[in-house]
Amino acid sequence: MKQEHKSLFSIAHDHFLSSLVIQMVKKGSKPIEGMPKTNEDKSKYVVHFYNQELENHFYLEENILQPELRGISKEIDKLLDDMVNQHREIEAIVKSLRTGKRLAGKIDKFGKSLDNHINHEERVLFPKIQETLSRQELETLAKKLQKNGYEFIYKYH
Repeated sequence: MKQEHKSLFSIAHDHFLSSLVIQMVKKGSKPIEGMPKTNEDKSKYVVHFYNQELENHFYLEENILQPELRGISKEIDKLLDDMVNQHREIEAIVKSLRTGKRLAGKIDKFGKSLDNHINHEERVLFPKIQETLSRQELETLAKKLQKNGYEFIYKYH
């Protein structure tokens, strides 16, 4: 069966929240009502967001998604390696935010790194997985991810 759309996953909740945070931390962006305004408050928010949202998101990708996909193809393995490297980069930025120094540059770097990570997943990794796996393999993967609380949406026609 032909796959209907390019995106394998729609991790709508995670990526929606991440997009809001990215917009908040972008250099020169207009303040968002109800969101932190100062660099110190933005930094605290980013650390909180990482602890509450991203840490679990990364755990699921690395401990549920990755083991299921590792070894399917060299290309997917490389894309998974890139994903994990992006996780480590974002984690390092969050760790550096806890020092309270040079916040503006670190906050901006966090936003760019997270945006790059989301684009990597939605535009490169997930389409490649969708192109490579059979419908049955996708359904099996979906069940495993859903069992662990991970939103998973794909379509066929």
